[in-house]
Amino acid sequence: MTCLATPLLAALLGLSLAAQESPEITRLREEFNRKLETLTRELEAQRTGSVQPAAPEKGSFGMAQAASKVYESRGGLSIGGYGEFLYQAKEGRLQDGTRGVGEKSLDALRLVLYTGYKFSDRIVLNTEVEFEHGGYSDASPEGEAKVEFAYLDFLISKAFNVRAGQMLLPVGFINEAHEPPAFLGSRRPLVEQILIPTTWHENGVGLHGDLPGSFSYRVYLVNGMNAEKFGAAGIQGGRQFGKEAKAQSLAWTGRLDWAPFVGATAGLSFYTGNSNQSGTGEALTTTLWDLHAEYRNRGLQLRGLYTRTTLSTPYLAQLGATEPARASGTRQWGGYLEVGYDLLSGRQALIPFVRWERLNTQAQVVPGVIATGAFDQSVLTVGLNWKPIPNVALKGDFQRLENQARSGQNQTNLALGFYF
Repeated sequence: MTCLATPLLAALLGLSLAAQESPEITRLREEFNRKLETLTRELEAQRTGSVQPAAPEKGSFGMAQAASKVYESRGGLSIGGYGEFLYQAKEGRLQDGTRGVGEKSLDALRLVLYTGYKFSDRIVLNTEVEFEHGGYSDASPEGEAKVEFAYLDFLISKAFNVRAGQMLLPVGFINEAHEPPAFLGSRRPLVEQILIPTTWHENGVGLHGDLPGSFSYRVYLVNGMNAEKFGAAGIQGGRQFGKEAKAQSLAWTGRLDWAPFVGATAGLSFYTGNSNQSGTGEALTTTLWDLHAEYRNRGLQLRGLYTRTTLSTPYLAQLGATEPARASGTRQWGGYLEVGYDLLSGRQALIPFVRWERLNTQAQVVPGVIATGAFDQSVLTVGLNWKPIPNVALKGDFQRLENQARSGQNQTNLALGFYF
């Protein structure tokens, strides 16, 4: 009887203490549980070999590994970043057999600095400053320097947190986790450059958290896109990047992911809002959604995504024939399948991979517009990705690019990427 009474008394005492638990004790308990859960997942991943330790796409609070360093710091300043160099060589012959321009380029594509500051366990500042194409100067006006995100996170609980500032939209695979070791190819998938624009960031406020049943979510209210920059090539020109963004119309964006077991993720994301920022005339409802899934087991890596965008017809139909936005597809769609296999499955990784993409930015257009076959594309990428350590990736691949206009041009790519 005594043996039974002891645990019962302990349980009753625990319930009594929980009822009187202070907010500080509650915070410490939630923090402990979060760290314990992270450690448990890492140990399980290493035991089963389902994922590599410290994979760059496995970060915190919706951010990639290096971009989420500030969350794991004890307090104060945190610094991280990534870099990417890209060589591209286009063949001198087009898909239809005619002669084209065999362009070759070597680009200091990106150098990024993450800086964060942990004011307290409840309030975190996270920022990214990016220099593209060697950076901007009077001698290099084609370069670019910009803020890609700068937000404050108010961490309230595991399931409910508030984020405000300039934020990456939680759509697709690449937009949030875009550090070079996080994707296999030398270049980001074309579907996640054109149909799901990268790197897409806007000003706004929203909520994020983890839910019971291995679900996670993010939902934001942001400034809408600017339809004046739409065109036959897609909606990516309508991003405002938080720079004096027109906000006559706002938009909703969000994401829901489910991770039923280590190595598996499935989910959906969306963006919807009025892209007519003039404040007058017809609304241009822009709705984008995607379904995505990923599976990793030992050396195997599988990834698939399908996305679709619709634009409301009345706004586009009223535009003049010479206005580029009129040629925008009222329906745009695409997707890709990718498979890779790590031949080493150790501290190093050697991953041959294949990715097939299909996309069309003018699947349907307004009356009077003739769809251009050049935007109905397919891309086959075959390559090799070597990671001497998880933070560094050397990549090489060949891409066969075809379109309905038969003007596709194959190319070979080499890339060096890293994060810290």
